[in-house]
Amino acid sequence: MTGFAKKSLLERVKLVIKDKEELRVPILVKEGVSAQRTIDSLQNNIEIEKSSVIQKELMHKMKILELGLYGEKSVQFELMNSFIPIHILHDLQLQHGEWKAQYDFVVITRKFILVIEVKNYYGNIQVTENGDFIRNVMKGKKIVFQEGFYSPIRQIERQTEVLRTLLQENGVIGNKTPIKQVVVFTNNKTILDLQKAKEEIRERIIRVDGLVEYISKELKKSSPVLLLDNRMSDIGRFLKDSHKEVELEKANDAVELKLLGETVESIANTPVEQTQNSSGLEDALRKYRKEKATAMGVKAFYIFSNQTLDEIVSKQPTSLEQLSTIRGIGEKKIEEFGQEILEVIHGNGSID
Repeated sequence: MTGFAKKSLLERVKLVIKDKEELRVPILVKEGVSAQRTIDSLQNNIEIEKSSVIQKELMHKMKILELGLYGEKSVQFELMNSFIPIHILHDLQLQHGEWKAQYDFVVITRKFILVIEVKNYYGNIQVTENGDFIRNVMKGKKIVFQEGFYSPIRQIERQTEVLRTLLQENGVIGNKTPIKQVVVFTNNKTILDLQKAKEEIRERIIRVDGLVEYISKELKKSSPVLLLDNRMSDIGRFLKDSHKEVELEKANDAVELKLLGETVESIANTPVEQTQNSSGLEDALRKYRKEKATAMGVKAFYIFSNQTLDEIVSKQPTSLEQLSTIRGIGEKKIEEFGQEILEVIHGNGSID
């Protein structure tokens, strides 16, 4: 590895002796570029693509990317205007052994390292007493769209372990250096319902306008370390040197998973054509989902979300392979419900 890990013990001692605490403003060590590159690539493909269907799919991917990038830019703005001495790394891709992790932001402060996961979801977010995350899209007081999604707390815990192991095994930090995590929701219309969430989850979920206050508050607490200017620079340089750029295709997949479903705007802009057959199929699928969920003792969205239902109605897959191309239908769902879903489609008379 380059950077801090290559320095000898004597060199490190000299740096510690010469180290100072003069930094007063944020420093952007690494700026994220992969998302914008992917957006540019998608735009080029849209311009040369002749198929309107493929153009629509590419535009959908680009819209998701732009939404994600907008959320991350709002976080970067808050960090860069915090007037706190921090080092900021945006869109970091790290690998340690077989473990890989993508970080929206890693922030190095005087007293701790902070992992930030950015979520730009539309709709209201509810966290249950069991730690389940549910997104609800409202129309007035009525829920018109609901889906569960993978816990971002678990996500940043995995990211933190990869980061901690990478830094410690390369001698960049000791085992006393704290690494904190926080999930930042950036859509200012989103309502966070954390009343039933455990305290350990509540304290790690914030809105973007509370990020600087969160960091300032944490910096007032005691810490087993004090990172001076040279040490902060070394950690930031090591992480930047360790960054591995992902391929465009992988970046696309990451963004698709990141937002987990269509936004309100996407739903409004991509209505399902309600023919007589599609309307009947939708009713049949809803009935199947309800009965299956009741039998299994789970929420309906566990079987499949409304977004997935709409796509099934729109595409009407005729095989497990076609069904697997629908967002929200992975290998596990194929094994559990795949054949039954196809039987519902066929039984409704929607396919020849």
